[in-house]
Amino acid sequence: MAVAISMPNLGMYTIEGEVSRWLVADGASVEEDQPVLELTTEKTTVEIPAPATGVLHQAVPVGGRVQVEGLLGHILSPGEAPPAAAPAADAAAPSAPASAPPLMRAAAPAGRASRGRLRATPVARRRAKELGIDLTMVAGSGPGGRITEADVRAAAEAGAGQTEAVAPASETLPRVLRRVPLTGMRGLIAQRMQQSLATTAQLTLTREVDAGPLVQAREALVVRGTDEGMRVSYDVLLAKSLAAALLEHPALNAVIEGEEVVLLADAHIGVAVAVEDGLVVPVLRDAANRPVLHLARELTELADTARQGRLQPDEMEGGTVTLTNLGAHNIDAFPPIINPP
Repeated sequence: MAVAISMPNLGMYTIEGEVSRWLVADGASVEEDQPVLELTTEKTTVEIPAPATGVLHQAVPVGGRVQVEGLLGHILSPGEAPPAAAPAADAAAPSAPASAPPLMRAAAPAGRASRGRLRATPVARRRAKELGIDLTMVAGSGPGGRITEADVRAAAEAGAGQTEAVAPASETLPRVLRRVPLTGMRGLIAQRMQQSLATTAQLTLTREVDAGPLVQAREALVVRGTDEGMRVSYDVLLAKSLAAALLEHPALNAVIEGEEVVLLADAHIGVAVAVEDGLVVPVLRDAANRPVLHLARELTELADTARQGRLQPDEMEGGTVTLTNLGAHNIDAFPPIINPP
């Protein structure tokens, strides 16, 4: 009997995942608990194991997206046929990209433009614009085939090459260097950020403060941290300070659920960490009430694990606010996009 492979619930707010890689070929034999595919969400990439021993049937192609509990495939008995597909598919394969907008479409060669830069006198160009003549459709009688004003007037009288007086696409549109598919974690992050901007009222405020005491505190902690084999970053101190501020001002430590504003009793700080394919946000829990050196050790371990691609979903769940620090890149201030929980 076929056993379904379904997308697991990877966290309270994760609703969709993308098949980034099948680890076992379609139709190959697998053992129970053997990893059979990699699934990417906007937060992480996880391996999905086989729920039983048997023959793998892949129901979703690489790049296909599924909802939580959506069908990814089956484990079949030898010789068993996969179940008939449901009327409404659980996953959608990545659609072919829509036609690029004119700005990004490679200009199609036409008329004389196909042989290189269109040759026309300045007067001819001005007259063509006035008369609505497409110069790529005009034959030039000047030296080397150059289009003259007389050629433009002749074309206008003959009704040839008339257009809406726009400059030839071959001269105005940039050439495409390459196209990079927006898939995997980056694609899902882009989708979530667009959703965030469309559904929340976002506001950015900035203020300069004297960071002297913060710098002095870090310098003292760096010495202690070095002795214990850990690095103490500004992110750790900012996370602890932010958590304390949120507990003091609970209206800022809140989420909107339906018709209610829910004030949260705990301040768990998500710290943005850049990884090869995007950005992940591991969480420092109860940061206000824990020693700085403990937080420093945990953040170092979480960041290292993130860069190795081994973060677990529960290590990124439960954050009540996200801290993103671009100071190392000489950025003074920027308007962040709210990171949905």
